[in-house]
This record gives sequence, structure tokens and C-alpha cells, in this order.
Amino acid sequence: MIYILCANPAWDRLLILNKLALNEVNRALKVVPTAAGKGINVARAVQTVGGESELLLFKGGAIGEKILVGLQEAGLRYRFWEVAEETRITSVIHEQGPGFHTVINEPGPLVPLNVAQDLYRFLDRALTGDDLIVLSGSLPRGIRIDYYGKIINLAKKRGSRSVLDTSGVYLKEAFLFAPFMVKPNVREAEEVLGFSINSLSDKLKAVAIFQRQGIELVVLSDGSQGLVVGWKDQFWRVYAKEELLSGGYAIGSGDTLVGVLVSTLARKESWQKGIKFATACGLANTFCPGAGVFDLDLAKVIEPKIAMERISVA
Repeated sequence: MIYILCANPAWDRLLILNKLALNEVNRALKVVPTAAGKGINVARAVQTVGGESELLLFKGGAIGEKILVGLQEAGLRYRFWEVAEETRITSVIHEQGPGFHTVINEPGPLVPLNVAQDLYRFLDRALTGDDLIVLSGSLPRGIRIDYYGKIINLAKKRGSRSVLDTSGVYLKEAFLFAPFMVKPNVREAEEVLGFSINSLSDKLKAVAIFQRQGIELVVLSDGSQGLVVGWKDQFWRVYAKEELLSGGYAIGSGDTLVGVLVSTLARKESWQKGIKFATACGLANTFCPGAGVFDLDLAKVIEPKIAMERISVA
């Protein structure tokens, strides 16, 4: 089973405009509401490629109920823990003219200690050696920043593989516990490692730092520049063989990549095969106004255009 912890889910409202005018009245051309949060986006991608997952989330109030209805309508399996405060709303402004995305994240509800412990105890009972646990996104208020680290340690005890996809203090704290896989983008890696990442050499240095913590699979993403991947003591570059157009909806591409790659790992297929297809699916996501949403047929058309080469490092 692929368990996906989406500790801070959100009800997303994607507002599509021609161009945002600051300090003016703006009228949206279209509004796309959806149940979201990074973990939910990952679960959508898993489902699209035929995988099975179970979402674990904290849910509060009327917004939380709307999210559960959205998950039911999408056919996504979930398990939730109730909190008193309202689940957050995330506003996403997409400007069609310049192609800009502006995301406004609310902080999320307060999660009491006993509720967080209940979820942890569930994982303590549920995880087995065949499972993967994806730790995705931010943690809501009330949860200690070492919560992900404790789950990573639990997964190791159970023989499960943990996948960490977060940022800021949550990434800085949790990667030190050596999950099986991490997937930061360049900006996120810069923030936790403390140096600018501009060149391929910088990316290799960043990946190597994660590897030295004992992380087996490191996926460092850099938008249209592709990926630098560390697998054990190896380094790989994944990129488009030719210039490929993007659809403009970049939000959720990384979540899509994680979901497709984790599905490959769950099927015990090679990570090399998985990373190429996951990269193609992430690009296909940019053509859909929804995070973790993509056309599988389009991804299959893109996949042959994705190259993967091993990098020799002295």
C-alpha cells in the first residue's frame, strides 16, 4: 500500500485572469475549485497511473467536509482525523497573459497533540515491509516539526520506505532522519542547504549532501532544466531531448512526478523507468488547470522525448 500523509489539506480555488491588476477590482474569467494539498495531488497522480493509495489527513469544519466529498467523487481512498478548527482554503491566481501563478496559503487548523498521536499510532499498526509512506507538504499548527522525522524512523523499523516532499523548516528537520527518498526543487534545496544552486556542479553538490545523510534516492528538480537524480552513489541527469512547450499550469507538477514515481516503486519496477515517465507526467500536468491532474495519453507521447544520462563525478 502507498500511504500518503497530507497533514495540511486545503480547498483550492484557482482563479484564472488575463492579468492581475494590483490595488484594482479584478474579475476572474474562470474559477476551478478542488480538494487539494500536496498529498491529495500525489494521490490523484497515483490513481491516474493505476496505483492504489490511502490518504491520511486532518479534517476540520465545513471546508473539511467539502474536501471529503471531493475525494469521494474522485474515487480516492482516505482516512481522516477530526480537528475542531476549520481546514484551510488556498487561493491560486493564474494570469494567462504573463503566465504567472500566485499562491496564497492559509496557515491551517490547530491539530491537538492527542490527534497527531492517534495518526502516528495508526501508522505504527498499519505499516509493513511492502508499504511506502509519502510525507507531503507542510505541517499544520500544533504539530512538532520533528513529526515527519518520527514517522521516517517508524517506517525504518517496519521495513517500509518513506518519501519526503516538503520544504522550509519541515525539510530541514526531516531530511536528517534519512528517508528513502527526497524530492526538493532547487529553491527548496537552497533554503535548507544554505548556498546558491545555479550550475550543474551546484546541483551535484546539493544532491551529494542529501546522499551523505543516507538517503538512497534524491530527486532535485529545476523546472524546464529537468532533474538531477542521486541513486545511492550514482548521479543522473533527466531532461527533455528537445525544447518542449509547457501548458502554463505549473502548480502540482512536482506532486505528479512524486505520485507516478512512487507508483513505479510500489510495483517493484526500476526507478530509472519510473523517473522518465514521471517526468513526462509532470510536464503533462502543466496542460491541465488542476494539480496532480494530467492526460495519460499526452504523457505517453512526451515520454520518448525525455532523456536520461549518467554523470561521472570524480
